[in-house]
Amino acid sequence: MNMKKLVAAAALALMVVGTQAGAETLRVGSETVYPPFEFLDSNSGKYVGFDIDLIDEVAKRAGFEPQILSMGLDGLIPALMSGSIDVAVSALTITPERAAKVDFTKPYYESGLSIVARKDDASIKGVKGLENKVLCAEIGSSGSVFMSKIKGAKIRTFNSAGEAFLQGPRGHRQRQARQRVLPDSEGLRQRREVPGVLKAENYGFAIRKGDDKLRARLDKVLDEIRADGTYDKIYAKWFGGNK
Repeated sequence: MNMKKLVAAAALALMVVGTQAGAETLRVGSETVYPPFEFLDSNSGKYVGFDIDLIDEVAKRAGFEPQILSMGLDGLIPALMSGSIDVAVSALTITPERAAKVDFTKPYYESGLSIVARKDDASIKGVKGLENKVLCAEIGSSGSVFMSKIKGAKIRTFNSAGEAFLQGPRGHRQRQARQRVLPDSEGLRQRREVPGVLKAENYGFAIRKGDDKLRARLDKVLDEIRADGTYDKIYAKWFGGNK
């Protein structure tokens, strides 16, 4: 290789390294205990899941290097408001209460609340049957907000959806309101889902109020990955089939 080619190759290498090193860090807050959306893989020691794959793809296409920061669900919005994180990605439902404090990207997932009760208890047939019962929910979740409006309900809150779910069968009268996707477990097989969706919900990436530039960058890529089929591939990996 002559000197001119060698210099050119070195310059190209510097350009590549400079581009990688110059990527902005996107601090992503997530409650990493909610499979299949976000959780810690015990084999790799890395955070994985539908949300993780999605924000990784979106962030990199938007020119960011994502950094996942694990925290409780109830700490995500305060962390955004204080500037500790740039975006919250944690199966967050877009609600009026949250939208008053933070902004959201375009919805990326459609979900809904439903009732889960003991399989051997057929007395719960709908929301009316939850009145004056002990109900379980995750702190800061849309399920806990929904439960607070049920007449006479006594609400027990837990640090994660998994904890709330596991506590349910111990009390004869406890019920949970949950999102429609839960990891398969022995506990799940001991329960039944009451037919019907209580409330349709959309998930979105949450960002600081007024950060229109970041929202536009993320929204643009969300549109792109839906158009080119990348979203469907990520969805199929974690849920099977196409969305």
